[in-house]
Amino acid sequence: MSEKRQFFGTDGVRAVANRHPMTPEFVMRLAQAAAVVLGKKVGGERPRAIVGRDTRASGEMLEAALAAGLNSAGVDVVLAGQLPTPAVAMLSAELGTDFGVIISASHNPFKDNGIKFVHGDGHKLDDKTEIAMEKLVLGSEETPRPEGRGIGRITKLADGAERYIAHAVASMGGVKLDGMRVALDNAHGAASYTSALALEHLGADVSVFHSEPDGFNINEECGCTHAEEIERIVRSSQAQAGIAHDGDADRIALCDEEAIALDGDELMAIAAESMLRKGTLKQNTLAVTIMSNYGLDDLVSRMGGRVIRTGVGDRYVLAEMRSRGLNFGGEQSGHIIFGDWATTGDGLIAGLQLLKIMKETGEPLSQLRKCLKKFPQSARNLRVRSKPPIEELAEAQKIIKETEKKLGDYGRVLLRYSGTEPLIRLLIEGRDVEYLEAQADRVASAILAQIG
Repeated sequence: MSEKRQFFGTDGVRAVANRHPMTPEFVMRLAQAAAVVLGKKVGGERPRAIVGRDTRASGEMLEAALAAGLNSAGVDVVLAGQLPTPAVAMLSAELGTDFGVIISASHNPFKDNGIKFVHGDGHKLDDKTEIAMEKLVLGSEETPRPEGRGIGRITKLADGAERYIAHAVASMGGVKLDGMRVALDNAHGAASYTSALALEHLGADVSVFHSEPDGFNINEECGCTHAEEIERIVRSSQAQAGIAHDGDADRIALCDEEAIALDGDELMAIAAESMLRKGTLKQNTLAVTIMSNYGLDDLVSRMGGRVIRTGVGDRYVLAEMRSRGLNFGGEQSGHIIFGDWATTGDGLIAGLQLLKIMKETGEPLSQLRKCLKKFPQSARNLRVRSKPPIEELAEAQKIIKETEKKLGDYGRVLLRYSGTEPLIRLLIEGRDVEYLEAQADRVASAILAQIG
């Protein structure tokens, strides 16, 4: 049985800022542990780490604690300032640092904050590496404390945003967006300093919204978790497309010219279809999580490709992509990974690649999205009094097996507990809506009779 992580979740450590574990004291200890696990001293040279953050007010406090912890463990720190998560990952590889750190709580409210790590090549950590760091944090042993010339130093990176913008523009392969009207919602987050400049450099006519961060307004009634807002601003600006980021800009939501938002499955469908037609989808394979709609499998298989599925979290998609040599994957939630240009979910790169397809095909998003015929779904979120292993829900499992047999290759049943609430989540997907609803009711009744 694999060890469980105590502080790391699906995307780093995240909590209310200044409350354990997101306190300066804990962050310093975490930084010292990262120095041991990720910082490899070679030939007498001190290890180097790049640190970036989103626009939360608490980011300044945590950046100071993180830098102090790293310096005290003998790591030189390059402060990149306010930058998107994918920019820090890209710069870590470009600058040859030993690892990168991002201070962000992504789409969470401003009072939260988090710490994410990437290896020097820009890829996220695996569970084993995070567990090794946690053991050091929780252990009683002191981490190494160099003295004199061994103490780390701090420098500042002045041109991080410019480097990232140039990288994003290069991903377009010379395709320009001249005259394309784009509405942009930056969620008052890290993309406030990068996305509009990249789009304008490519010739787009950009209407910018929610791009005045004050430390407290990040994600407030805006960004990619508020689809109604990107739909509103597309209508008001009469844009041909809308792009919405989250706080650290590793996710994206797109909106078509009819002011109807697309989800991540639709974005992946458009891109996968284009890549399959061009022959640029490596091994003709798309990597997604268990949450993605089976309509994707139907589309990709009809075009001679296949879909593989992973656990929830873009780092699991990335791990599968790396192990299989794939170059495209993502999550329904909007983490879209174009592996030829990014080592993590990248909202700007993803947005540009979708706009590029619009430009190349001459088709609006409202037409392009029709390639995905979503399978109907029936979902239930059930409040439970306990969380025994799912396999112990005997009657529910009996109905689930019956349902899976009936659905065959054209549907699925997903049952999992919420990681943060006393809920169990049920999703049944297939082609017959009436059957899905009836089976969902049967499974829900069986669950509630046992643990409701």
